[in-house]
Parts: sequence; structure tokens; C-alpha cells
Amino acid sequence: MKHVKTLLIFCAVALFAANSVFAQNGRPLTLDECVGIALNDNSTLRNAERRAQIAGTNVMTARASILPSINSTLQSGKIRQGDRTLLGDVPVGLDPNTGQVLYQRRTITQPGYSSNSNSAQINASLLLFDFGASWNRIRQANAAEDASTKTYQSIKQNTILLVHQRYFGYLKELQLLGVDEEAAKSSEEQLKRTETMYEIGSVAQGDVFRARTQHGQDRISLIMQKNLVTNARYLLNVAMGRPADAELSVVDIEEEPQFRDYNLEEVIKVAVEKNPELQSVQHEMKRAQIGRRVAMSAFLPSFSVGGTYSRSHNEFDRVYSDFGKNWFGSVGLSMRLNLFNGFADQANVERETLNYRIAEEDYQNRLRNLRLEAEQALLSLEAWKEITAINKDNLASAQEDLRLAQERYRVGAGTLLDIINAQVNVTRAKSTLVRAKYDSKIAHAQLRATMGTLGQ
Repeated sequence: MKHVKTLLIFCAVALFAANSVFAQNGRPLTLDECVGIALNDNSTLRNAERRAQIAGTNVMTARASILPSINSTLQSGKIRQGDRTLLGDVPVGLDPNTGQVLYQRRTITQPGYSSNSNSAQINASLLLFDFGASWNRIRQANAAEDASTKTYQSIKQNTILLVHQRYFGYLKELQLLGVDEEAAKSSEEQLKRTETMYEIGSVAQGDVFRARTQHGQDRISLIMQKNLVTNARYLLNVAMGRPADAELSVVDIEEEPQFRDYNLEEVIKVAVEKNPELQSVQHEMKRAQIGRRVAMSAFLPSFSVGGTYSRSHNEFDRVYSDFGKNWFGSVGLSMRLNLFNGFADQANVERETLNYRIAEEDYQNRLRNLRLEAEQALLSLEAWKEITAINKDNLASAQEDLRLAQERYRVGAGTLLDIINAQVNVTRAKSTLVRAKYDSKIAHAQLRATMGTLGQ
């Protein structure tokens, strides 16, 4: 009985937890929440952050060249030499006539031996002067780190922009679905009215066929729009790093978009100062420029100071005692100058020069593209602003025209074609308003991304 009670409690807790998770997942997400999910689950962004951290370690490596280098070596072992044989001239006697020593070539065997070997050594060196090559390497590493950091920020901003685009795109398709549902419902009601009027002999059978055809077209549009809504949901889920078919509900933005007026030159000025992608290219250009100086320094000498202190003895204890004996020390200056290495240094100079030209071209090209993106976004904002103002009047006129067409048809003074055309105009005006609302928000997000201020 006790085990059954425990099992029931466990099931209740599990059910409560599952309901909590379901409720949380079923809650509509705001735009900021979608952006947060995307930033947390984006593998490309995480790898970009790791690359920026790697670039930071390269700065530490570059700084090591201007600091002293100290190494120690401790050794203790046993040397054993086996018996050795060699050919040698061995005296075998005296010449009886001359009295000189007589030699004979024989194999000589030297007995092997063994001895202990113990030593301790400390080496220290410090670069004194290399015509700024080491400091330039540090500056080059700093520029590379800055470029990696800006690349990370650029990927982050692009991720935010993608979520904005797909979030508003999803809302747009949902709103257009509502427009198509209204159109399908309206045409269905009109079909029923037409069928009723045909049954009492008020209209011809052709009107029934036309009404049925229009209702079928509206149903087809509704089916296609449902597919577009599903696809938009898939795209937003993928942008957030979630499974494409995951359930998703988002918070709509009810208010109409209100944007301040932008000046193209102002946008370009802010973009040059804040756009992370452009700044990354700038730092790459700086890195390549410094890299050329580093490559040219290979033709110049470098000067270092170094010293060595070592101790050795057959007996281990004497290496670490009686420090006045059994030692060796040296200190001195050294100069290193590469005289010839197969023109590798010249190739490095040419490579870094070309890298600088490439970065310079990339910068100019990105600047041109930024200007184009800014112009396109500004044109879209202005266009949708005017379209919204015009289409509000169009929608009111189309709705009134539909009402009048329905009234004329009811009393026999109009045709069904007038109603169908008026209904199409109403649907088109509503769809245009929906597109204007969300496409203008997408254009504004693109403009802010171009300026480098999206997400700030």
C-alpha cells in the first residue's frame, strides 16, 4: 500500500510538471523572447564567440615575445659503456739491430664502465631590440582580436535581424490568413443568398454558378494561405534553433508602426561608426597593414641577451650542494640576421601587401552595399507610409462600394459581378494594409541593422 501511494504521488508530480512545461511552451512568445531563444541556441553565434576568445589567446602569445624566457632542465641518470674493440698498433718488442720499438696491428679490447650523470641548468633570454617587429605582432594580434569580436557582433545582429524578419513575416501571414478567411466566409454567405434568390426566381442560375466559382476561388486562396502560415512558422522556429514543426504562438503587435524620419547621410554616418561587419573589415585591413610591417622586419637584425648557469656531477648530492664548485655559467649578447632563406621573406611581404589590398577592396565594397541597403530600406519605409495612408481611404471606399453593390443586387438593380469585384477590392485593400504594416517593420529592422543599432 505504501508503494502504491508513493507511485501515485510521483505520477501526480510528473503530471503537474508536464502541465507546467506545456503551459509555458503554449504561452505566446514576444519578439524579445524569440530573439533571446535564438541567441541562446544559435550554434554559429557560439562558434563565433569561441573564435573571438581564440583571437584573445593569440594576443597573449604575441606579448610573450617581449617578455623574458626562462627555462630549467634537471637531469639524473646512469651512463653505461660496454666493452669496446678497436684496431691499434701494439708494441711487441725491440728491433735487435736498431733498438727501435716494433709495433704490430692487433685488436684491442677496452673494458666497459658505468657512471652516474646528474645535472641542473637554467637558461634565460630576453629580446632587446628587433626594430619594432614584436610590438607590431602584438598590434596585429590586437587588430585580429578586434576583427573577431566585431564578426561575433555582426553574426549576433544578423541573427536578431533574421528573427525580426521571420517574426513579422509570421504575423503577416497570420493576418493575411484572417483576411482570406473573411473573404471565404463572405463569398459563402453570398453563395447562400444567391441560391435562395434563385430558388424564388429572383436571379438566373448563372449567378449561382458565378457565386459558387468565386467561393471556390476564395477557398483555394485560403488553403494556399494556410500553407504559407505553416511555412512562416517553420522559418521562425528554425531561426530560433527549434525543430521546424514545433508548435509556436507569438504575440501580435497591434499598434500601427510609427517611425521617425531618417536622412540617408545620417544613416551612412551612423553605419560607418557602428556597423559591426564594416568595423570588422576595417580591423582586418589594419591587421594586414601591420602584417606587412612585420614581414618587412624580417630583413632587419634582432638583438638579444641571454645567460646560462649549469651544474653537473657524478654524485647527485653535489649538484645541489657546495655551490662554489661543479658549475658553469655564461652570459652574452647575440644578433640574429637572416641572410638568405630562399626568398621566403620577400614572399611574405608580397602576401601581406595583397592581404591589405583585399581588405581595402572588401571595405569599399561593404560600404557601397551598406549605402544600397540603407537606400532600399528608406525607400521601403517611405513607400509603405504613403501606401498605408492611401489604402485606408481605398479600404473605406471598397467596403462602401461592396455594401452598395449588395444592396443593388438585392433589389434587382445590380449584378453579381459587381458584388464579386467589390469583394475582391475589399480583400485586396485589407491585404495591402496588412503587408504595409509588417513589411514596414521589416524594412525598419533592416535599416537599424544597416546602421548597426539593431538589438541595442
